[in-house]
Amino acid sequence: MHFASTLAWTYPVDKVVQLAKQSELSGLEVWAEHVWFHGTNPKKIREANQDGSLNLTVHAASWDLNICSLEKEIRESSVRQIQHSIKLADEIGADSITFHPGRLTLPQIKQEIYETLMKESIFTLMETAKQYKKSLSMELMEVKPKEFVTNPDTMNRLIADFLPELKTTFDVAHISEDIPGRAFAQLLNVDKIHISDNSVSQLHVPLGTGILDSYVLEEFLSISHLPVVVEGFDASESLNWWNHNLHYLKSLEMIKGVHQ
Repeated sequence: MHFASTLAWTYPVDKVVQLAKQSELSGLEVWAEHVWFHGTNPKKIREANQDGSLNLTVHAASWDLNICSLEKEIRESSVRQIQHSIKLADEIGADSITFHPGRLTLPQIKQEIYETLMKESIFTLMETAKQYKKSLSMELMEVKPKEFVTNPDTMNRLIADFLPELKTTFDVAHISEDIPGRAFAQLLNVDKIHISDNSVSQLHVPLGTGILDSYVLEEFLSISHLPVVVEGFDASESLNWWNHNLHYLKSLEMIKGVHQ
């Protein structure tokens, strides 16, 4: 089982690597913004995982970015930030990078225009990933204003020109207008799963504290052929979310003696 580094946001990522090892996790998804916020030297992260016991993946920069923005400078800057994330993955010893698709600048403009711009951005990112011999995975997003890559049909159409190299990331908490299992089955080329619970007002709350059915959570937590990443953002020093998720998984016997 993997955790997102942002479950321990207050601590630099090299310390979170050590925490993940102590927690007997099999992997850690390192958020690029987490590394940059603390100014952590990537070498310290690699050294913390020198024995290679943790499978490290990277979540590319996504905050304030839009790879299909109508504004060329914003679009190109967004691509550069994801390219920096690919370089970071190489520096810390991670092979797979998840990134977010773009979103609408103005909903009144035809979606086809945004899709064309996004494919241009993806092409550039794929070229960078090839240089570093890394794998890119685009995340299926939640239904909210300006997001449009929110269903398998749209995602599958966007990645079609980049198969089989471009992968997809499935986020259980993002599926609010369908049955998660059905959406997962329809999505092409999935290489990792993000999971968390949802409350009525917030996505990505600790497992078992929200409105998602426990059988849905357990269905995805039990998947063993793909990395399953428990997500969330906790800026407290207490590590409440990290510890709650760990306890939840141990209650299901998903941690000790079972590696996923």
